[in-house]
Amino acid sequence: AAALAYQQFIAPWEDRERLTWSTYPQAHLYLIPYFFLAYLVRRQGTHLVRLLLLPTVVAMSLRCTFRYKIDDPRMAWYEWDRGLLAFFIIAKSIDFAFAKDGRLKLGEKQLRRSHEFSDTRRRGSEQATALLGRNPAARFLPRCIFDALEVGLTLRGIGWDFGRYTPVPPSTRPPERRAYIRATAKNILYKHLLIDLIDTVTKSLPGITTTSGTIYLQDVASPQRYVISTAIHLGHGLLIFSGVALVYDCMSLVGVIFFNQSPTWWPPIHGDLFQARALHDFWAKSWHQSLRYTFLTLGGFLGQWLAGGLGMVFGCFLASGLFHELALVVAGKELDVKVFAFFLIQAIGIVLEKAFKALTGRKVGGFLGLAWTATFVLGFGQICTDAWFSRGIGGAISIPPFLSIIRLLVLPLIRTAVTYSRLYIV
Repeated sequence: AAALAYQQFIAPWEDRERLTWSTYPQAHLYLIPYFFLAYLVRRQGTHLVRLLLLPTVVAMSLRCTFRYKIDDPRMAWYEWDRGLLAFFIIAKSIDFAFAKDGRLKLGEKQLRRSHEFSDTRRRGSEQATALLGRNPAARFLPRCIFDALEVGLTLRGIGWDFGRYTPVPPSTRPPERRAYIRATAKNILYKHLLIDLIDTVTKSLPGITTTSGTIYLQDVASPQRYVISTAIHLGHGLLIFSGVALVYDCMSLVGVIFFNQSPTWWPPIHGDLFQARALHDFWAKSWHQSLRYTFLTLGGFLGQWLAGGLGMVFGCFLASGLFHELALVVAGKELDVKVFAFFLIQAIGIVLEKAFKALTGRKVGGFLGLAWTATFVLGFGQICTDAWFSRGIGGAISIPPFLSIIRLLVLPLIRTAVTYSRLYIV
């Protein structure tokens, strides 16, 4: 009975229905109770209701996500994203359900009561803006919907009680609206070309397919093999890093252009990768922070309760490994223990850094800190990338062919130039 119940929520790959445009709404139906939960977390006296609603959101997230599949193995990236979204929603729902006093913005003293209604349209745009904050979306959205979207779509929690300790990198773009739009548009184009280039080069490597592959080229001698594997791993990391930043930049343009939001509401989502001089700084500041609170919710807080700061570190990285791997199951892939090993090795590295500081009074840094960080990220990180490539992620589509500037424009121009140069030489 337990096995049958499990299969109702985590259906085997062969039993899943094909995901189409007509079934797409059903595959994301769990967002409705999720945003209702987000609305409740912004109202007084809803703690018990939120706890009772949590199992429904979790069950629907699993059922809707694992009920459908995309048969084409080239779409594994997008299936992976569907899984990441589902488990992100589950993590947010757990946080909303167990936040006894709800979720407050910094500076707020108390939440509204659920039975208080206010017609913002009648108050006029200026009064509505003053009442609901400076977000222009508050002028035309009903209060309940605005509140649900505002907290439900928040990733890092900047400006909220749960994100008060989130590090925010200094902005590198102009605060003036038009200048910000131009700078962000250029950045989007640059990141798109970088992802496109890495994706094109990766798929040209021997043995990289949509079902298997490895970053270790067997026909190459050992020293050169590991140089190439390091380059592939670095490229794959930059692809993920740039992909997250590209999506964030696109969302920021939507907010600034269509909702007239201030560019200051969109601080950088990551720091400078190459400025990290300690493993802790790399993961806490340089890498993107969009899932920081997700990992705290899924494992960090439990680890802290069990074993203090040491438990929090291991809990966060174990949660990160589970988050990435369970989401990949949505794409029909099996779990790989090597991915968990990679994330736990990162936790060990950070604990060793804390031990070094406790013993010497000095923080890991400088050139040796850079070498230390590179060893864990570029060295041990290859365990994770190879595990993903072995299950076809390296051969899956990250840039749709009709959006690939490299394949549609650059490569044909190179081939034409090479052809003409040969003719000229002859």
